[in-house]
Amino acid sequence: MAFLSPHGDQQLDPSVCQRARAARDPRFDGEFFVAVTSTGIYCRPICPAKLPAERNVRYFRFAAQAADAGFRPCLRCRPETAPRSPAWMGSTTTVARALRLITEGALDGDGSVTGLAERLGVGPRYLNKLFQRELGVSPTSIAGNQRLLLARQLIVETQLPLSDIAFASGFSSVRRFNSAIRDAFASAPGALRRRSAAHAPGHNAAGRIRLELRYRPPYDWNGVLAFFARHAIEGVESVEGDSYTRCIDTQQGVGHLRLSPLHPRSALQLELTVPAGTPLLPIVSRVRRFCDLDGNPAAIAAVLCEDTVLAPLLTQSPGVRCPGYWDAGEAAVRAVVGQQISTAGARSICAALVRESVRKSARACSNACESGVTAPFPRPEALLSLGDEHFPMPSRRRETLRAVARACLDNEDACIPEQLLALKGIGPWTAEMVALRGWGHPDAFPASDLGLLQAWEALGEQRNPSSLAKHAERWRPYRGYAANLLWRSL
Repeated sequence: MAFLSPHGDQQLDPSVCQRARAARDPRFDGEFFVAVTSTGIYCRPICPAKLPAERNVRYFRFAAQAADAGFRPCLRCRPETAPRSPAWMGSTTTVARALRLITEGALDGDGSVTGLAERLGVGPRYLNKLFQRELGVSPTSIAGNQRLLLARQLIVETQLPLSDIAFASGFSSVRRFNSAIRDAFASAPGALRRRSAAHAPGHNAAGRIRLELRYRPPYDWNGVLAFFARHAIEGVESVEGDSYTRCIDTQQGVGHLRLSPLHPRSALQLELTVPAGTPLLPIVSRVRRFCDLDGNPAAIAAVLCEDTVLAPLLTQSPGVRCPGYWDAGEAAVRAVVGQQISTAGARSICAALVRESVRKSARACSNACESGVTAPFPRPEALLSLGDEHFPMPSRRRETLRAVARACLDNEDACIPEQLLALKGIGPWTAEMVALRGWGHPDAFPASDLGLLQAWEALGEQRNPSSLAKHAERWRPYRGYAANLLWRSL
């Protein structure tokens, strides 16, 4: 079923939405929302409640649109737990960057649309116009709805004090938090918690936050986990059994996260141990990105299965995803380190950089988790503080690495592929790997990668970057998923 209007715009096709909600099709969970005019509630298309009559239904692409139109989130199907619609889909680069910054808290607290527009190099009126044109809702509505939905999830799924939830979800005060929750849910935060207590997923251990992160099935967790295991840096991250653990760096201090599958739910469990007062939306958003929880496997399969070469690989690994790293800065450093050396060699060098940066900065977790993960990936300033002797690589690559670190200090968008290509020592392979592993771009494709060429040759095809790149044109806009299928086949 085509999701959008047959007219080629970004409007929903009501006939598709009607069939999807009637079937409670999980493939469309998070792709649109159903608002019921007779109740004033909006739901996920998989809501188990009795189906409303079509004459009483309105469809919205984004939860924020439904909220902006005056509808309240359903307390039964919990729209805050729905997989998200991919932010890049149908959006300009400016809107996509703005959405990323909003999820990282650009409009929380004292943040303003004017300040966000300045970071993007546009005027606030123009930014609002872009959002209305492409998303049908303002930046402030997007940010406000994100805060509300995260707050609702924290109220239901954790034992955090309500005052802590207010700040963790991005509200500037407890008063504003209480008012927003009452307006959105027609209930005070405490009443929401009491009402949901019987349905809560479980109690959190002391100092640990547990959240469910939903995805659209199928989801190749084994493939994602294999990627993490193959690239894990000692001290920073580890894979044990079916779980992934890593150390993370926040403005409030160093913490841990652990991810594991929740069966039979279509969800991962996120366990967080972070300093008090840590904003949680940026962390949750990054986890969703580097685990690619918002991918649409049905749409991906519809494109890739048309290729007779890839179709068997997709059958072997249904629900393939594009896993990545914590942020684009880490992806850039790891890509430069990994130029023309093996994955094992790159891991070893990165582990040495981590040990030395921790020794010099003393920025490590005071509470080592049971997996032995104690150190976050080095910040740019930590890398720049290291002497030449701590970079076991050719001098040109060392200077490229330092150039990347300096650029990250000076400009938060330095790791955008177009910006990276301006740096000496950065070529197309490095830029494409950063786009794929750092930004989660679904169409990034490093055609000259040795592993891709080996996998392509093993399938009986010509081992030639130009030939592979030409063939890969038929995989757009999901070449990144095709790349992961090829790597997965080795």
